[in-house]
Amino acid sequence: MLYDSPAAGAAMDPGDYCDLMIRLFNKASRIEREPVDTGDGILLYTSEVHLIDIAGRFPDEGLSACAGRLGITKGAVSQSLKKLEEKGYVERINSGKDNRAARIRLTETGVRVFAWHRAYHAVVSEKIGREISGLSKKDRETIRKVFRRMEDIFDDCPAIRNRITREMFRQQ
Repeated sequence: MLYDSPAAGAAMDPGDYCDLMIRLFNKASRIEREPVDTGDGILLYTSEVHLIDIAGRFPDEGLSACAGRLGITKGAVSQSLKKLEEKGYVERINSGKDNRAARIRLTETGVRVFAWHRAYHAVVSEKIGREISGLSKKDRETIRKVFRRMEDIFDDCPAIRNRITREMFRQQ
């Protein structure tokens, strides 16, 4: 079923939706894993570019807030931050004696990558916007609700995995 598409007008079963999502996630994952050269010959991973983007859009926020916006741990932010500092894209700014209140400042090169990323997303967002704008207001709101519910489902996945594993091992 993974590569089959339903006939026009035919209802998809939940497995078909999962197959479609898996395909989309795999494509997105492939994009996320592939490092990119933004023009200076240095390869940056998408996670690094996204941290530069967050630092550029929210310069007054600390590392914890950046982690929350990215949906990753503060430790993951710290690891990416260290790599970006070594590459010359960012500087860590500590607020007084409290290292937990550290913020990220973009260097001149970081500002250029930030602009590159905003330009890239402008093109991709415009393409998505064109597709969605052709939908009715009701359909657009339905998509928004589905995405939010999907996020809740994904938040529950670790607990579901653990529960299924416990249940299956009890049966053996």
